[in-house]
Amino acid sequence: MIRNLKFLGLALVAALAMSSVVASMASADVITSEASSTTLTGGQEGTDVFQVHGGEIKCTTVKYTGSIASNPASFATVTPTYSGCTFAGLAATVNTNGCSYKVNVTAGAGITTGTVDVVCAEGKEITVTAPSIGTAKCIVHVPAQTGLTSGTAANVGTTTTREITLTIAINNIKYNQTAGTAETGNCATADNTTGGTYNGKALVTGENAAGTAHLGIFLS
Repeated sequence: MIRNLKFLGLALVAALAMSSVVASMASADVITSEASSTTLTGGQEGTDVFQVHGGEIKCTTVKYTGSIASNPASFATVTPTYSGCTFAGLAATVNTNGCSYKVNVTAGAGITTGTVDVVCAEGKEITVTAPSIGTAKCIVHVPAQTGLTSGTAANVGTTTTREITLTIAINNIKYNQTAGTAETGNCATADNTTGGTYNGKALVTGENAAGTAHLGIFLS
């Protein structure tokens, strides 16, 4: 009888421990900062590629600025700036028109995952424009949209040097393509689809409001 009670007691402890692990895995991860007010800065690592029907959109430099709404926070809002861009091999301009990215973090199986929302004011959208020899230009229009998947995030560094790396592999991006009159290849055709993809990596850093000190940010 005593042996049975001991066995039941051990089984109960194991069950409680397992339920705690499951609950921890099910809870959402959050972004935490060393300070209550934190400015976010970041940039791409390597080359990001936005693939649309007209071809690949690449930029030599992608920078991000933003903030977290609370501490800790379940999401961060960042505004991108693109330069040195090409679209289907042609020099191009990426205009965000005030749009930003809302990066939502959630817990995965041993790794932080997330989704991305494209947030724009009414009537605004992100545009990618390739110049044309003709009167019309080849333009990709990316409107506001939510729940784009997927991506992963991880902590790097220690104490005040802690930063967050993002690995982006987003599918099913909604966009509309306006054909250019004198473009060649796929850029000469219009398109309206949810078939865009975006792949890349970014490093996000925390700073004080003045931009004079590094603040550690991390996932917890």
